[in-house]
Amino acid sequence: MPAASGSDFSSLLASLPLRSALLTDQEGVVLLRTAPAAADELDLQRMAATFAQTAEHAGKLGMGKNRHATAFYDKAIVVHVSCSPLVLTLVADSDANVGLLLDAVPLLTAAVEPLRAAAEGHPGMSRA
Repeated sequence: MPAASGSDFSSLLASLPLRSALLTDQEGVVLLRTAPAAADELDLQRMAATFAQTAEHAGKLGMGKNRHATAFYDKAIVVHVSCSPLVLTLVADSDANVGLLLDAVPLLTAAVEPLRAAAEGHPGMSRA
């Protein structure tokens, strides 16, 4: 699958019913965001870091590869997508179409593949 350009990624995100999207490293450091920093961004960063660690440990336990996790809250839906060593976090209103978000995951992961490959090759970002 050819890598998508940055404008393709932006267009794809704009077509989804999102409040925001974050691309973080495995420790929650924000690499890309779609909106100005929000009050809940620190919580999202922590959640992304926790998801990355949990997905890694689940794989080591023989549970298979964890590709994404969806959390439903009163006011929001949060989807974490594993692009190891990166995590893509999508935040939408609680009434958003989750199927639409999950259907976009393969396109989104393809779009961030160049960043994922660069991060994987960086000594400080590689998983042990």
